[in-house]
Amino acid sequence: MVNIYFNSLGIKNNYQAYVQIIYLNKLIYEGNTYNGCLKVMLKPNRVYTLKAYFYGEIIIKSFYVKNNDCYTFNFNHGLFNNIIFRLTDYYYNNLPIERGELILWQQ
Repeated sequence: MVNIYFNSLGIKNNYQAYVQIIYLNKLIYEGNTYNGCLKVMLKPNRVYTLKAYFYGEIIIKSFYVKNNDCYTFNFNHGLFNNIIFRLTDYYYNNLPIERGELILWQQ
């Protein structure tokens, strides 16, 4: 199972990419991502071509599959390319946090 991720896409079925995977000029897979992710059964030791479409933007890339790999692709004009966080202190209103450690995780 190969996992293909696309950064900056929407949530669940909203604002997702349409993806085609091609091997030797034959269409192997076509469908939409879900949460910016795609899980596809691809045979190892082969080069596949990926075509992804998102609101007028197209990604065409070739990639080599070894085993159960993960691949990440980026659209130039995705939904969440520029996110700015403004962190303030819990106890003091509007006191900005200037330094520290921020740990983010994906659910």
